[in-house]
Amino acid sequence: MTKYNFMKKKTVAFIITAVILVAGLASFFIGGFNMGVDFTGGSKITMQMEKTPAKADIDTIETLVKDVVGADNFVSIVHSTSNNKTVIVTVKSMTSFDAQIIDAIAALYGITADQVGDKTATSDEDEEYAYFTFESDKDLGEEAVKDAINAVDADSFKSVSVKDGKVTINYYSTSYEQKIIDAINADEALEIANEDISTISKNRASAQTKTALIAAAVAIVLMLVYITFRFKQIESGLSSVLCLFFNLFVMFAFYSILRWELTLDIIPACLTILGYSINATIVIFDRIRENLKKETDFEAASNSGVHSTLLRSINTTITTLITIVLVYILGVESIKAFALPLIIGILAGLFSSVFLSAPIWAVLRKWFKTEERAAAKAQKLEDKAK
Repeated sequence: MTKYNFMKKKTVAFIITAVILVAGLASFFIGGFNMGVDFTGGSKITMQMEKTPAKADIDTIETLVKDVVGADNFVSIVHSTSNNKTVIVTVKSMTSFDAQIIDAIAALYGITADQVGDKTATSDEDEEYAYFTFESDKDLGEEAVKDAINAVDADSFKSVSVKDGKVTINYYSTSYEQKIIDAINADEALEIANEDISTISKNRASAQTKTALIAAAVAIVLMLVYITFRFKQIESGLSSVLCLFFNLFVMFAFYSILRWELTLDIIPACLTILGYSINATIVIFDRIRENLKKETDFEAASNSGVHSTLLRSINTTITTLITIVLVYILGVESIKAFALPLIIGILAGLFSSVFLSAPIWAVLRKWFKTEERAAAKAQKLEDKAK
């Protein structure tokens, strides 16, 4: 590529960029994102099976999970590649089973949820259950209460009693996560050796999303200030920030188009991509600045600067990718979730730093009339000297 003129052929790079932007935006608006429970709230059940599940077993588990929570609340099922006995099921946040029981009781007796009170857990002859005790003179009969409780979930009702103006309703309280585990264990072909359940509330998920946006925004603003101060031109700062936005955009476009799950690991990955990409851009800008001391034509100085750093940019990217790809291939699921966006972001960073950074800087210089302002300033100083 020694004869390739990056500045004269910047239109080609801009067209490629425009196609990527249009494809990404279309995917954002049409398909959106496959948001993980870290951002939407929900539960992740990591199950260690007694034997390695086949593809048919994974399909059976998915069907059982959807039967429990419904297809709309099912997020994903992952068969781990690092440990082939591990299956990870993710479901959305749902109104808790006990909350649904409270609503059913309140509707049946014509009282508020607060009047139903709090659940009390207990056991009787190795049988665990829960009950609500609340004030009411209504004796609706066992069948009416049984139908209301079992409408939430079959066979949940245990008993009801009315005494001295107080109603006590006993029922079998089981979380949806436990129902999923019980349903899988009930299948003769499947058996869970052990499981781990992690739950994230919607409020916590919302807070994590806010934190991620703030962290990225602060990082970008600080980089804009630093580059503007270092190169003494707002155009260079804006150019580098636009390249950073492009790198992150490409990464999110891949996640949207391919329906990859967005997890909390995307936050450190984004910040890492920002830091890595800005370094490559600064190296090119430094060389351009040095060339401008000898070359008055900005495009010629830019093209020479990109060429002189091209080999360094490619070699740095290749060596970094080798490490990250190996981490992705050999790592566990949590490490892969961090490495995958890095791979995409680093490749996008190579394209933006080599093909976009200098051309965008050149375009912004024309918009801001940098050369005219510099000439006017020089003329003013010359007039003062006279």
